[in-house]
Amino acid sequence: MNALLPIALPLLIIAAALGLMAWVAKWSRSKTNENLGQLATRLGLVLQPAVGWTKAARVTGTLHGKPVEIFTYATGSGKSRVTWSAVNARPAATGGLTFTLNKRGLGTKLTELLGKQSIKTGEKAFDDAWHIASNQPEFFGAALLPEFCAKLAAARLVGRRGAFELKAGMVQYAETGSFLDPKRTARFDALADIVCDLADIAEVAAARAHTA
Repeated sequence: MNALLPIALPLLIIAAALGLMAWVAKWSRSKTNENLGQLATRLGLVLQPAVGWTKAARVTGTLHGKPVEIFTYATGSGKSRVTWSAVNARPAATGGLTFTLNKRGLGTKLTELLGKQSIKTGEKAFDDAWHIASNQPEFFGAALLPEFCAKLAAARLVGRRGAFELKAGMVQYAETGSFLDPKRTARFDALADIVCDLADIAEVAAARAHTA
């Protein structure tokens, strides 16, 4: 019996570690489902719970007349793998408009040094906090009304760390991290609303292009 102990002990440790990992994964999926379920209820959307070990939970439905999805995705692999939490809304049309809104930082400073200046809205506090780019700069700058800028400022105060983007006909916001974090999940109430506002702006751009 004692002779078998050196062989059995590592196997028992491995089995215990695997059991712990399975329990943590199960708990994480259950908590994420719970957080997203509460978010779905608040927004009047539908939770699609995680299924199996590969399909992550997501929230879908219609918000402010727009098809909306709230979900996670991953980029990279191994130690470089990054999890993102995202919300997107699909406008009926975009008129070819594209845009990005990023919190000012080192990356945006380098962008401006390369000649890509930020669009100005005339709201100094907002312009100092955000780097804005669009292929229709005059229209997009004018479309960012003070009440909308106030929503973005409020989202930034509660921890918004990602970027808003309209690309390939979809308005999306994404930030690093998962919906296991209840504080992050709670932020997406306001972020979903902002994404829908940006989708409205895209539809105005489309109507403007149609009548031009």
